[in-house]
Amino acid sequence: MTELGKRLREAREEKNMSLDELQEMTKIQKRYLIGIEEGNYAIMPGNFYVRAFIRQYAEAVGLDPDELFEQYKQDIPQSYQDDIPQTLSRVKTRQQLSAEGAKWLDWLPKVIVAAVVIGAAVLVWVLLQRGAVNEPPTKTSPKTAEVEKPKHSPLEQAEKQEQTKEPKNGAGGENEQPTPADKEEKPTSPAMALNVTEKSGNTATIEVENAGSFSIELTSKGASWVAVYNTKGHTFYSGNLTNGQTKTFDLSAESEVWVRIGRTPDVDMKVNGQPFAYPFAPQDKVFQKLRFILKK
Repeated sequence: MTELGKRLREAREEKNMSLDELQEMTKIQKRYLIGIEEGNYAIMPGNFYVRAFIRQYAEAVGLDPDELFEQYKQDIPQSYQDDIPQTLSRVKTRQQLSAEGAKWLDWLPKVIVAAVVIGAAVLVWVLLQRGAVNEPPTKTSPKTAEVEKPKHSPLEQAEKQEQTKEPKNGAGGENEQPTPADKEEKPTSPAMALNVTEKSGNTATIEVENAGSFSIELTSKGASWVAVYNTKGHTFYSGNLTNGQTKTFDLSAESEVWVRIGRTPDVDMKVNGQPFAYPFAPQDKVFQKLRFILKK
């Protein structure tokens, strides 16, 4: 075992993290993680992947990969040019690009002419449709309008206005408006409640009650790996949060959600905009797995 592998393994064990959990966090095969700890780089696909896997391993256990590369540079392969995928070298030469560019320039005038013709046809059609819509309606002859007008004498109009006047306040009880006390009070919905129903190891189950909507906000104060996913195989996010980075997830449509946090001391969590207190003290359980069950 190399000094680098020993350092990484000790950091993993300090977090009470198994190789299976580390494999799930980093998506690196378990045999490669064992090879990193034992300094057996021969089983790796190449030097490029050795350096990439070491970096992911270090970030998952809360170590600075750049500092490790500098401190243990004698244990890490330095050259990884031979591992660059061959597909990256399959680029077009300038001559090929120039030839394709020349072909495109030959077709360009034809494309422009076709676009102009189509645009003109569409414009004519739109103008014809607009003209049909904007035709003025048929006017009513003056005679018809005169017949339809109600004929009332000034005396009849005055009597009608007098009849339609509303009674003054206090004159009668029929038109009085109901007081606020008469109005039926609407029942208020109960407040959201978070109940921790089970704890085991570094895993906790939280039931969410009376939540019309459900959202989670994660803000990093350092650097930590986090993952948010449901039980249907969909992952909303999985990766490292850098210092000051915030991720917000609207999970109202879910019935069960998992949240995994690699370094809880470096991540502030809010549920529906309210600060969330971790079920385990962050200094005792750095890596925590939280299962939220929505009781709608």
